[in-house]
Amino acid sequence: MTAKEYLRQLKTLDNMIKAKLLEKERMAALTTKVNAGFSERVQGGGSGGIEDAVIKMLELKEQINLDIIKLMELKSEARELIDKLPNDKHKIILSMYYVSDMTFEMISDETHYSVGAVHKSYRNALKKFEELYHSQKE
Repeated sequence: MTAKEYLRQLKTLDNMIKAKLLEKERMAALTTKVNAGFSERVQGGGSGGIEDAVIKMLELKEQINLDIIKLMELKSEARELIDKLPNDKHKIILSMYYVSDMTFEMISDETHYSVGAVHKSYRNALKKFEELYHSQKE
């Protein structure tokens, strides 16, 4: 695994969590609509469909929680490696981009560097991180 692939896991997992949260919200909205339609239940009639939906929502919530724990662990590990870089500018840019999930434009606004300067520093930081990452793996 390259250093970029290693760091990219943070963004990927973060986006997967966001997608699952959206899915959970949609499931909750659907079950609320369906539940409102079944306010008068026939005696002895099961509500398997609603119960199944609630169970799936709970399972999804558990998956999200596990993903969040994994993301926090990965972020902590990545932060430790990034903090070992000698250049503070490199630390800031990699942390903002991967750990804080900011875009280059957002980093530019925060640091008052041009977007071009952020891109250049990012490429240099990634090269230095690659060296550090591979030396840590050995």
